[in-house]
Amino acid sequence: MIVIGERMFTIAITADSPAARMDWRADFTALRYQLVDTPPNVEKGLRRYLDTLGLAYAAVDFAIDAEGRWWFLESNSSGQYGWLEAQTGAPITTALADLLTHPRGRP
Repeated sequence: MIVIGERMFTIAITADSPAARMDWRADFTALRYQLVDTPPNVEKGLRRYLDTLGLAYAAVDFAIDAEGRWWFLESNSSGQYGWLEAQTGAPITTALADLLTHPRGRP
């Protein structure tokens, strides 16, 4: 998930090979990417986390277990997103440019 200001880009990465399920970096050709909705409780907790730390940008990793529970793994304040944007078409760079040019949400 990439969070930029008030915008969240939640992208599920699904692994379709045993190697990729063990470590998604092991088999890039077996990965599928999909923009998904963020569960309200995850969004609320993440917003509180970012507000507490004073962050406007974060690349956040979660794992989703077989029961659909989301588990927080890490937040990277300088995480890369270009490959996710390329796979999904999500306007992440545009959102970052908007935040940098209008940091308070005003033109």
